[in-house]
Amino acid sequence: MQVPDDAVPIDENRKRLTRQVLEDVAQSVESETPFRRVLATCYLSPLIPEDPSSKSTVLAYATRGLSLTDRETVERLVEGGAEANGGRYQGACRIGRSYFLPDGAGPTVGGSVIQSGRRYLQHGGWTHSAALLVPFWHEGRILGHISVDDPSDGRRPDARTLAFLEELASVAGIALREACSLETLHDTHHLFRFLVESGMTGVAVVVDDQIEYANRRAVELLGYDVASLQQLSPWWNFIHPEDRELAKGIGEDHPCDGRTLRAIGRDGGVLWLSMCADPMVHKGREGLALHFHDVSERVHLEEELREKALRDPLTGLRNRAFFDDMIQLELFRSQRYGRTFTLMLADLRQFKAVNDTLGHQQGDRVLASLAEVLVAELRKSDWVVRYGGDEFLLVLPETGSDIQPLVERLRARIESWMEANVPGRLGVSIDFGWATWTPNDPRSINDLLKAADEMLYREKRA
Repeated sequence: MQVPDDAVPIDENRKRLTRQVLEDVAQSVESETPFRRVLATCYLSPLIPEDPSSKSTVLAYATRGLSLTDRETVERLVEGGAEANGGRYQGACRIGRSYFLPDGAGPTVGGSVIQSGRRYLQHGGWTHSAALLVPFWHEGRILGHISVDDPSDGRRPDARTLAFLEELASVAGIALREACSLETLHDTHHLFRFLVESGMTGVAVVVDDQIEYANRRAVELLGYDVASLQQLSPWWNFIHPEDRELAKGIGEDHPCDGRTLRAIGRDGGVLWLSMCADPMVHKGREGLALHFHDVSERVHLEEELREKALRDPLTGLRNRAFFDDMIQLELFRSQRYGRTFTLMLADLRQFKAVNDTLGHQQGDRVLASLAEVLVAELRKSDWVVRYGGDEFLLVLPETGSDIQPLVERLRARIESWMEANVPGRLGVSIDFGWATWTPNDPRSINDLLKAADEMLYREKRA
């Protein structure tokens, strides 16, 4: 049996906090949906849908987009004790968890109508008398609702907009249904505001390393249903194993630091998430509010751009920027394992004759082809860098100083290719100079490059 309104004490703090929730609802609807007019109301006591005898007055309300006259009308109706009843929520008009009334005569306060402000209509779209009510549900009863009007596109709500409104109403209901406990309402309202501000971002509330709540977007991103997410123990089991240590520490820094982590969806696919965390209190317990969004496209684009930035566009070889980034790592690896490696400079002799005789376009084609010849003769662990115009740098891990056989093989392959593909070969050959690092070698990378360069020019002069 429903408690009569006159038996429900109106606490001003409760009313104020309820209005805060409704203000957040109205603001979010205005910013995230096409609807230009919003009226969010909360009843003093919940209504039973389809029951005209279930009645209540309005406890609090919030509006967006209403004219001054309409706002004054709303205020007058609420102050005058306008009464709503459950008969307005008829099953025949229900779509999902909402009610669409084609002839509902627009937004309502209690049982009174705020006339639609829609001026321009389109066939099959929103009409002057249309009403969409998105209730705040609790145990089959309605605590209040979001009423919207005047869509900027003139259409009835699509599935995406309706899903957003229902998600918003669901989260708002968490706050409103605790309205009798001010302390709990304050904590829940903190959660609600966080979720609203996150918009379409994935959100999960974590307490004791377990997921207590996950919104619709989190479910969409990860592919798990809410129950499956709540069964993960600990919550970071959906994070890629290589990133779990980073995930464990999230929330320790404040403000949240926006870490980029790899997640594994239920289908086994990997996606990149930008994840933040805020400390919060949920149902009297300390926890974290995680919010994250998919940045896979951005990460892949950055990787692609980085890859392009580190490759020579003509030959497809690594460039000097890549060499500068990676060579110290090669040196550290050799030092750690006590292994040798060799840096080899290669310079095409008489290549200017190709450009002068065949033209620069053909010269570029020849240069790119010779780069392919070099790569084909080396191991997969070796890498070749275009170091300058017709100069290459070969990095040869675990290669000692006795590399003359490799030098002769590379020279023979270059000259053979030129003879087969360039008329007269034009006297093009290749010169080499190298320097080998051995364990306990005190020389730096610059020292090795200098030694290789000196050897190269000695060969050229010879």
